[in-house]
Amino acid sequence: MQLVVDTNVLISALLARSKTYELIVLGNLELFIPEFSLEEIDKHKDELRHRMEVSEEEFNLVLNLILLHVSVVGREKYKTFENEAKKLCPDPKDFTFFALALAMKIPIWTNEVRLKNQKQVVVYNTKEIMGFF
Repeated sequence: MQLVVDTNVLISALLARSKTYELIVLGNLELFIPEFSLEEIDKHKDELRHRMEVSEEEFNLVLNLILLHVSVVGREKYKTFENEAKKLCPDPKDFTFFALALAMKIPIWTNEVRLKNQKQVVVYNTKEIMGFF
């Protein structure tokens, strides 16, 4: 199953190393993120490390393990869908995930309920993804 993954799902996997982490690392999923997701994680790296109570080396190890299972997609692959995504996305800060999903014609994995409030892009939460396995 191919999915665009919301940055918050990746952060959840980093912080809790729970079912979300298992789905990313062990699940039979083909996952994609827009390149800016890495910038978001990097911007909050110190806060995340503090919450995880790990060293920078440990943080990078866990992040890199997760990223082994996620393909980073450059903006050039989805920028032509950004205007449509901005009109469609219920939350303006998440339009990039919609642009990537539209470009690739695949669903989004997010736990933000309001992103389901549209009819063009399929949106799954973690519980729904778990139900597929």
